[in-house]
Amino acid sequence: MTCASSRDVVILGGGLCGRLVAWQLAGIGYRVALYDRGGRDGAQSAAWVAAAMLAPMTEAAIAGP
Repeated sequence: MTCASSRDVVILGGGLCGRLVAWQLAGIGYRVALYDRGGRDGAQSAAWVAAAMLAPMTEAAIAGP
């Protein structure tokens, strides 16, 4: 049986924030496991549509019906 090292990280959720955190941690040497209920390409994540807009109401002022 092996123990996880202190440099192992699991991220649940592969949306914009999850993927960015995983990318940054991997870049500084962490071993990262990223889990998301959608596919590997992220097509079901919020990042796929409208760049994961954090304030969608800002576009509602000019949106059509």
